[in-house]
Amino acid sequence: MKKLLLAAIAATGLLASCGGPEVNQDGASIEMTGIKTEYRTASGQYVACDETSLGATKTQVAVYFTAAGTISSVDIGLKGQTTSAYDANYTVTYTGSQLAQTGGNSFKAVFDADSTVGLLPQAITVTPAARTVKIVSVSSTDWVGGGFYADLQLNTPYGSDTASTSSLGTLGNIPVYSYCTVIGTTSEEL
Repeated sequence: MKKLLLAAIAATGLLASCGGPEVNQDGASIEMTGIKTEYRTASGQYVACDETSLGATKTQVAVYFTAAGTISSVDIGLKGQTTSAYDANYTVTYTGSQLAQTGGNSFKAVFDADSTVGLLPQAITVTPAARTVKIVSVSSTDWVGGGFYADLQLNTPYGSDTASTSSLGTLGNIPVYSYCTVIGTTSEEL
């Protein structure tokens, strides 16, 4: 019986050394739970606006996720729906202390995306003052023909994990409009 037990232990050690999946030492993982903007249609669809009837040219974006492990930083990049390329204007890195904890292992990252800045790194403002959600009306003629979603990379002292709002289907994609008419303001903050 002892020989059989020793053989089983040796076989387990041999199989483990053959290269199974790697596990982060601190169990790092990330899962997307949502993406919202400060603009929402009456039907409940969050949208981004290049310009509004109030003269605003920035859209505040909030990305919601759950994470486990020691967070060193989180990289967020907005990707267009029509090309799978990152827009270099819309990438940002948050340190763990810059993230807002919304309960337990749930977090949000809030930033302003400025469509007027062009090719400068200032296109994203990290942790801006929170704004309330505005109800807007949009016209199909003002739709720019696409939208965006967010990709995240969680970085820990022991490795990284990635997630995307595109995995949430239509709720994870934000259509972009060249012009939005603000018709009301809610008390909801991102």
